[in-house]
Amino acid sequence: MDEASDRVVVLTALPLEYQAVRRLLERPTRVDHAGTIFEYGILAGTSFTVYLTATGPGNDSAAVITERAVGFVKPRAVLFTGIAGALKADISPGDVVVATEVHAYHGGKEDPEGFKVRSRSWESTYSLQQVAQYVANVGAWREKLPEGARASTAVHFKPIVAGDVVLNAPQEAPLRVFLDRNYNGAVAVEMEGAGFASAAHKAQSVPHLMIRGISDRADGTKQNTDSAGTQELAAKHAALFLAEVVAQLTPAHVASDPQSPTAEKQASDELTWQHLDQPAEVAWHKDLVPMSTFTSGPSLLELHLVPVPATSRVPAVRMRQLAVELVDLGRSTGLFTNLERVEAHDSAEMTVVSVADPRGRSVGLAITRSGQRSVWEPLPQPGITYVLDEGHTRERITALLALLEAIDGPRAPSYAPAAAVEKSRMVTVERLSEVNPNSAALRVTDGPIEVEPAEAVTAAAIANRGRELAEELTARLIYSFRNPQPRR
Repeated sequence: MDEASDRVVVLTALPLEYQAVRRLLERPTRVDHAGTIFEYGILAGTSFTVYLTATGPGNDSAAVITERAVGFVKPRAVLFTGIAGALKADISPGDVVVATEVHAYHGGKEDPEGFKVRSRSWESTYSLQQVAQYVANVGAWREKLPEGARASTAVHFKPIVAGDVVLNAPQEAPLRVFLDRNYNGAVAVEMEGAGFASAAHKAQSVPHLMIRGISDRADGTKQNTDSAGTQELAAKHAALFLAEVVAQLTPAHVASDPQSPTAEKQASDELTWQHLDQPAEVAWHKDLVPMSTFTSGPSLLELHLVPVPATSRVPAVRMRQLAVELVDLGRSTGLFTNLERVEAHDSAEMTVVSVADPRGRSVGLAITRSGQRSVWEPLPQPGITYVLDEGHTRERITALLALLEAIDGPRAPSYAPAAAVEKSRMVTVERLSEVNPNSAALRVTDGPIEVEPAEAVTAAAIANRGRELAEELTARLIYSFRNPQPRR
């Protein structure tokens, strides 16, 4: 993946924390990387794509997954959210704590004079602290809280301590006394922040911030508060505050300055179609696969992103490496099942990975030396005919665009999207729910249903406006179905 300022990583430890964030994402989609499962989706009401994953409890796991996530996504920021226990009387269940600093309290030396603390600490990124402070000051995020919690929920900007112990003990307990003596400024305790902050700090260029919701007082009453639902409440409050922080990473008013880098970035995100003097040269599905495969099998939906301008060719060595990566990408996103045998073919000009089942299933991914990215899959066939259902096609193109965008290859500033359905005589346009499986309305022509790559959009628009782009391509496919053009 390329570095993209629209991507944010959000990490959690527990399932209830994960669900609190996931509920705020539109169309979460699974993607696997190095054995770790992520879900990515648009944060509702924003143009930001959130990559969400769970680290499990503990600092070691949090450190490993943080490093893995930053390397995979290359995000604009990485954030950790979840629940924590309060260490101070003025911090109440339901409150939100933004960690200005994270202390790892387990480091130290034991000698005849007693235990001497040798802890490590990491400050949260100042710019993200400032955004969080702005969110707290404006207070608009409170409108999303339950009415009874809007006035009572406080936001605190204080240090947090992290260790591999679930703390639930009275004030006189040895660990409570130890924390009060050595980390008196900390207001909350949890189990993942040190690993997260350490790994994020080592990434250097990636801003990081931890936001916790208070679920209990860590004083021996945890069982009572947990049974009252405070864990879910705290996770929800922290997730809502985090969502507003992400939403404010690019303040809307900066677009008023047309010379600002952020304004340029926002402009590049817009789905603006640039007319090309002539359609870009595209390798269609029939150009990418053997003729025997093309002439048999189902009606396929094919999608291509043609680089504009086509100036950065993929090195031949990289083409061979991409064969394995495309198979892994196809499996992780569900294009290929784990049981299917995926054939890989690489040549000087293209790399193709595909499943060609003689019983009718045909799916594949390809990249050419020119940088064109391609994917295809069968149209649904609930009966005799294949169906081009507007809603289903829009959702599939959205997912397939995200898949193509995830290919780790050279990036062009813009791409000309192309889409088509070949072998179209047995294709009908109607809702899947209304198809009569026993009837067939043959098309008068077997000419292709296609959207030629005659206009280009920016790479940023493909990443950020995938659903909008999919809606337009779907509309153009249906128009082509109803207004057939001469065979290309």
